This record gives sequence, structure tokens and C-alpha cells, in this order.
Amino acid sequence: MLGALFVTPAATAITEALGSARAEGPLAVIGNARLAKVLGSARDVIPVGVSPRAARKLPRAIADLAGVAPASLAAVIGVDLATAVDWHAVLRGWSRVIRDGGAIIVVDRGHPHEASRRALCAGLSEIVQRHAGRTVITSGLVSHLEAP
Repeated sequence: MLGALFVTPAATAITEALGSARAEGPLAVIGNARLAKVLGSARDVIPVGVSPRAARKLPRAIADLAGVAPASLAAVIGVDLATAVDWHAVLRGWSRVIRDGGAIIVVDRGHPHEASRRALCAGLSEIVQRHAGRTVITSGLVSHLEAP
């Protein structure tokens, strides 16, 4: 999705979103090895769901989030969620591994209204959208509300 020319502006917007969300600690980048590599130069990044070729170059790469402990990550960054059919299940799986108050950041090419609608429907709060050219970065905070 993100060509080499567009990774740096998207990474800058993602870094701003992580800063405003105060997301300190490990994070997962799903589905984009270039973005994982760029963000991994300054943060603790776990690449998830990248190609086998990219996984050989990224030693911490994992196939999916199934083995990640619940509430263990500060943020999850994923791509192309605004056009995914199974978006609700995907967001539920991402929320499982994020600690209370952590962030979900979605990077899409366009579709800003759909990205924010899906973030709202998933229960994210403090939703913010940033633009880097035609790329839209939608971020929101995860709240794990516990029953009394």
C-alpha cells in the first residue's frame, strides 16, 4: 500500500499520533515491512504479518498476534482497514493486545470517513485523523472497561 516515497511522511504522522496518545512501550506494525523498519529505528517494534522475504530481514517478525499476551502492547499500527471486509473482528483482535489507554493507528489510502466510522464503531475514543498526501492516518485510544 505505501510506496517507498510515502513511508516517511506516514511514519512522521504515526510518530505524532503515538506522541499525542502517550503510547510508550512496544508496538506492533501489521502488514507493512517498510513501515515497521522505519518505525523500528526509534521504537520497540514487532512486525506482524509481513512477507516471508521481509520476515527474514526483520528478526522479531511474527505471523499474527495470536501469541502476543493480552494488554502487552502500547499500540498497534495496521494498514488498509477502511476497505477490509472483516474489520470489526480485526479491530477486536488488535484491542486484545493493547493495554488500557493504548492506541490503534490505521494507515489507509483515502477513505477518511469510513476509517473514522469504523474506529467509532470499534469503541475507540479520542479519534484523530492526520493526512500525509493521500494517506490518511486514523488513531484512537483503547479503553478496557471492566464490569464491577
